[in-house]
Amino acid sequence: MGRFWELMTDGAERSMVLTYMVKLHGQAEFSDIVELVQEAVLDAARYLDQAVHSGKKPEVRVKDDQTLVMNLDVESQRRILARLGSRCPIVAEEDPSSHSLIASANHYFLVDPLDGTTSCKRFLGFTGGQVGYGPLVGYVHDHQLSVCAFYSVPHRTLFTAARGQGSFATTLDGDWRGTPRRLSPPACSSLNAAGMLFFISAYGEARLVEHLRVSNAVENIYRFGGFANDCARLAQGFEQVQLQYNAKPWDFSAVLLAAEAGYEVICDPLDRRIPLASWRIENNNPIVALHSSVRDEFFALVDTMKRDS
Repeated sequence: MGRFWELMTDGAERSMVLTYMVKLHGQAEFSDIVELVQEAVLDAARYLDQAVHSGKKPEVRVKDDQTLVMNLDVESQRRILARLGSRCPIVAEEDPSSHSLIASANHYFLVDPLDGTTSCKRFLGFTGGQVGYGPLVGYVHDHQLSVCAFYSVPHRTLFTAARGQGSFATTLDGDWRGTPRRLSPPACSSLNAAGMLFFISAYGEARLVEHLRVSNAVENIYRFGGFANDCARLAQGFEQVQLQYNAKPWDFSAVLLAAEAGYEVICDPLDRRIPLASWRIENNNPIVALHSSVRDEFFALVDTMKRDS
């Protein structure tokens, strides 16, 4: 069965629900999963959109891992979990008791109630621009990342991807309606012409980024917002390479946006170099997402760095 799109309007909430039918490698159709993921994201998005423009200062605290959490994260997660229900297990960022499911469950939802919390705090109420943040929900089927949806609050845009079906963006109007467009970024002629997004963690990205800069291999290296915003920017063709060695499970679902837009996603790029389709999600997920046109050049530089170290 081919894919089809249907735009439906809820008379009560005038909300946009974008649905499409897909088949998952011989499995039963799971359009209801795609729809459920999008509905959960849009439910949280409506709350966050109202909250960030309310003029109220959010409540902020620092978690044990030194990352921020706000009351906006907590309420967004509550809404997402309520919408997802008990259909299958849920791994949610702000529920540590759920994190062990990564190692034991075959099918589960991944929930980041507010990807880019720090960016939200700093750019609260801003619209447009380069920085994005918002709710992110993924679905894992037989250990494989299969569906994701991310709503960028500053851009009022819903990004959705399903494995084997493509990556799409829908900019929504004041009535939460819009028309989806398929994302298909152009090729990049060389690594030096590429823009690169990266995040410095304690896992060693800085060493590789420094090597790329000293080698004059990449023209621009920077970052805007959270991990999901990076993936959405890649899918739209604004940049061509994304590097992060410690993507958390609930963040990791956003790589499907880049993969379904045509980028290669390689996990553990320094050592095992496992394609996304063969990767089983871990507590920390090292990835590089890049256009196939610059893949060989990138890994040649990585190998040079490893030999010289």
